[in-house]
Amino acid sequence: MKWSVVLLTGFVVWVAVGGKNRSAADEERAVSGVVVRLSVERVGEQLQVWLQQSGVESVRADAAVAVWRQGTVASDLSAEETLDLLLASLSEADAETGALVRACHAGQPPLPQQYTGARLEPFYRDNVRVWHARMLAQQRYYDEACVLLSDISVEGLVDPAALLFYRGISRLKLLQKAAAADDLVLLLNNTADVPARFRAVAEQMRAESTRPEGPMGEVPQLMSDVQRRLDLGVADEPVQKREEQIVAALDKLLKELEDQQKQQQQQQQQQQQGQGGNAQQPQQSGGQAQVRGAAGTGEAERKELNENGAWGMLDKEREAQAKELIRQQFPPNFLDAISRYTRKIAEQKK
Repeated sequence: MKWSVVLLTGFVVWVAVGGKNRSAADEERAVSGVVVRLSVERVGEQLQVWLQQSGVESVRADAAVAVWRQGTVASDLSAEETLDLLLASLSEADAETGALVRACHAGQPPLPQQYTGARLEPFYRDNVRVWHARMLAQQRYYDEACVLLSDISVEGLVDPAALLFYRGISRLKLLQKAAAADDLVLLLNNTADVPARFRAVAEQMRAESTRPEGPMGEVPQLMSDVQRRLDLGVADEPVQKREEQIVAALDKLLKELEDQQKQQQQQQQQQQQGQGGNAQQPQQSGGQAQVRGAAGTGEAERKELNENGAWGMLDKEREAQAKELIRQQFPPNFLDAISRYTRKIAEQKK
């Protein structure tokens, strides 16, 4: 037995990896409601058909077939290994495929891929897109991976488990929880030969997708998404929209906390009056922050984080009041997370 590690989306899972996949006959079995992979033999047949239909030069076609035959000497290839071998073979036949594979292995930013002519054939198009999306998701390019995988069916794939796993993970990281849950449930319950490492991570991610939101709602996930995009050197319109969502969510949170404190003060006053006391109206604590532009509905005007990493929606005095509110109501890690986030964004924008 050997051990394999998956490091993806914040989870590190060690899993025991046993033997290879079952026989080709088992893989091809028609089981109602179960997603099965193409057998290695069937993939080889479809590769030959695609090479003939695509009009590839005979020299390049022969090279592709040679790579495939050499790689399939072992009859127990996993779906992932089979897909890698298919891409290696297609790279010999098609220069554009070869360029894509080299760029992905080099960790280069996503390249626009054109699917025209023979590349429009489902066998080529869908399997190449699954492989490409797998590489992108492993580099945290979740938006691009989702686009590639959005309309692919699980039928007729070399590695259908990879489609469901990486599409589910990518959707979840982009806060598309319902769609992600559909993919992960299908992967876990209705897909044959799911790798143990996929299953272990998918179980954790499915639990994550159904976990109730914390007191800050989606703010931590939004912050993580913005940080991921900035780490990848992306500062486009989606990043700006995410930042606006974060500011609006914080505005709404502070307004709700203010309302809670006001209600508590009113209840205290009523209790004192009911007891016949003549105590003066309590002074507003430092937590009474008036948030500029907040309407209580989560809508906010566009605000920028200033260069010192302060909260761009508040001046120094009200920033201190807002921090005091959060400090009183939530665990310390929430305030620390916001402070680290704003400092990082300010550094990125210099």
